[in-house]
Amino acid sequence: MHFRLKPPLLLLAFLSLPALILADDVAITGARIEIGNGSVIAAGTVVIHDGLFVAVGENVAPPPGAQIIDGKGLVVYPGFIDAYTTSGLKLPSAPTSERAPDSRNTAPATMWHGNRKGIRSDILCAKALDLKSLVQSNYKAGVTTALLSPGSGPVAGISTIVDYTETGTVVTPQAAAELSFRNGGSGAGYPGTLFGVIALLRQTLADAQYYAAQEAPKKDDALENLRPLITGKLPALFSADSAREIVRATRVADEFSLRLLILGGREAYRDLDLLKSKNLPVLVTLDIGDDPTKPTSTPPTPNPDGPPKAVLDERHDTWLDHSLNIKKLSDAGVPFAFTSVGLSAGIDGYLKAIRTIIGTGVPRDVALKAVTSESALLLGISEKVGTIEPGKIANLAVFNGDFADAKSEVQFVLVEGKKVDIKKAGSK
Repeated sequence: MHFRLKPPLLLLAFLSLPALILADDVAITGARIEIGNGSVIAAGTVVIHDGLFVAVGENVAPPPGAQIIDGKGLVVYPGFIDAYTTSGLKLPSAPTSERAPDSRNTAPATMWHGNRKGIRSDILCAKALDLKSLVQSNYKAGVTTALLSPGSGPVAGISTIVDYTETGTVVTPQAAAELSFRNGGSGAGYPGTLFGVIALLRQTLADAQYYAAQEAPKKDDALENLRPLITGKLPALFSADSAREIVRATRVADEFSLRLLILGGREAYRDLDLLKSKNLPVLVTLDIGDDPTKPTSTPPTPNPDGPPKAVLDERHDTWLDHSLNIKKLSDAGVPFAFTSVGLSAGIDGYLKAIRTIIGTGVPRDVALKAVTSESALLLGISEKVGTIEPGKIANLAVFNGDFADAKSEVQFVLVEGKKVDIKKAGSK
């Protein structure tokens, strides 16, 4: 029999009614426990019951019959959160547009209402999960939870948040509506320019506003799925890397009264005042690239025909500014979470990229929050995950040292209370 109790009652029930303990309950003992909000227990115990945390502390006794995991020498963290990825989705093909009207009698065919190139609000990511091949690589990075989104088009679709189980456990079915200034399609036709993309995006949002205002509108799935966005129930996850894109995204958000999350934000440091004045969070890419002036061979190969020193110095300075993007966000107090978007190695390069960012001067504890408690807060799931507290889903990443140390590796994870050894992840 399974019992679902409110967090304050869970610990009481756990302590007073041992008969409720299930055979698959888990207790990790003697480990260093980093709660995820800055608090640390030097040597403590975490107890899990029915897939939830029920107790954590220095003097917590494991319950009778629980699976005991010796945590001596291990460091326990909340399961890490990838705040944005496009992996793990099997998306439907783009629908065929309506037949164009005769342009001799009406407006040009590229401009009529049936042209929705790149408008994919019909996509609900929660119904397009394909995670089985990805769980092992995510576990190796300590990632147990992620926001999945399509990543293409002015209106890419409706994102979801999942726990990494083989079939995917949906934590939040509809987490955000992804928007961008990309045309989202190949081939000729409108919109083929930035001006056209912005016009189509604004027209779609205006149509969604009108649709949401009707008592009984003619059913349109593409517009129906945007109703939560227009009415403020879902945030707009706006892909914007350059400073100009970030400004444009804020203007679109202001025009349609959207709750905004900036995605990517490679040049967010260029407009810190704007981000702070609007209290805009950034789901920031960890990718800073390589120094373009650094030799690619050892020893360096002379290139007398290469760019002059002044050009190389300018390229280096630009790269250096980009590499300090997250440090500047941190210093300015702009809220942010880390995403694997843009990493050439994808999730396999996640931990290395975080350690590189710490090396640029981002405080280690700030980086930890960016993959745990702060990420959960920005994604609206802080009541479920992000810290090791009674009542929350029992997702853990267990390392053999400090996560910020390049020599430290994930030993195992717990996903919804189930332990998975990394060396066995994905094996039959």
